[in-house]
Amino acid sequence: MIRFAAYAILLLLVIYVLSIGPVVALLIDAKGNVIHPEYVNGYSAFYAPVIMLVDHVGFIQRYYWWYVNLCNGSEIHIVYQ
Repeated sequence: MIRFAAYAILLLLVIYVLSIGPVVALLIDAKGNVIHPEYVNGYSAFYAPVIMLVDHVGFIQRYYWWYVNLCNGSEIHIVYQ
């Protein structure tokens, strides 16, 4: 039973992290402009841990935008610091 709970928690964490790409793809257009500003606050609150990680770890930011571009079908270019 404990093994099942551990696998379930791990699976939910993976789904949580991977769900950010499609959600961002729904919020922005192919040029990176926000098309649904009414959902931005909810997105920011729900994905706050992932957003903080993306903002503070440079190499994760690169993969984040690669994944968003993959989900959105766009080529949003971000200048990495």
